[in-house]
Order: sequence, then structure tokens, then C-alpha cells
Amino acid sequence: MKVILDTEAKTITVPWNYAAKLEEMNKLIASVTDDPTKQKTFSGYVDECWREAMADTKERMKVAPKPIKKKKARMEDEA
Repeated sequence: MKVILDTEAKTITVPWNYAAKLEEMNKLIASVTDDPTKQKTFSGYVDECWREAMADTKERMKVAPKPIKKKKARMEDEA
């Protein structure tokens, strides 16, 4: 599941089905552990993933590739 942190807008964008995925995880956790304290919350799960990634930025930090500007096709030249 990909989550986007926008530091300029101060927003966190989650997939449209984030709540359903979280519910699915919680059902699995409940069936395995039978411990309600193990349930994931909306913000708690994102925070948990964030802390795990930040604990090992050398291995987990990924820099996106530089965008490639596409050249505009010149229809006049082709005619």
C-alpha cells in the first residue's frame, strides 16, 4: 500500500481503499491474536510504517528518478 506524504501541503494521501485494507488487517489480527490492543488505527498504522522506515533510512529511503521532459511533437514539421 502506497502512502504519499506532501510536506508542502502538510497532507497524507492514502489509497481509496485504505479503510477497507485496514479493516481486513484488523480482522486477520483479531483471528490470530484475539487481542483488541493489537488492532491498527487509521493514523496509528501510517505512523507505525513511518517510524519503521525512518529507523533505517539508509535501506528504506528511496529517491524518485528525475522527471523526463517529453519533447512536443511538431506537427508543422511533419506536414
